[in-house]
Amino acid sequence: MNKIKWVTQAIAQPCEIQKSLFPDFANIADELAVEWEMALNELNDSQVASLFSSEQKLAVKNLDDYMLSISGAVNIQYWNNDALCRSVEWQKIRKMANDILRIMNWENVVPAKADALYINHG
Repeated sequence: MNKIKWVTQAIAQPCEIQKSLFPDFANIADELAVEWEMALNELNDSQVASLFSSEQKLAVKNLDDYMLSISGAVNIQYWNNDALCRSVEWQKIRKMANDILRIMNWENVVPAKADALYINHG
């Protein structure tokens, strides 16, 4: 459950804090979406899933559904650092993440920096 908590806390943060969690060269909006999808894999484990109430699962599903609704090639404008900081869509995503934190009784704190290996093609 650590991964889903980490990414939910990260998504709930203002964009400047989100940017500080990843290397300068990263597309933070994309990174958060990828981290979210990987974290959702935790819920495929029946033992982990059993720890979540129906309300908690619904809050997670609502955020996932919304992110999926603004994904894909036709919505590329939502998946860059400018949109992360300025778009109404990311404001809504942050609010939904905050709702999850509240429903889970998790603190809205800045999580540790992302622990991942990045390859810069720049």
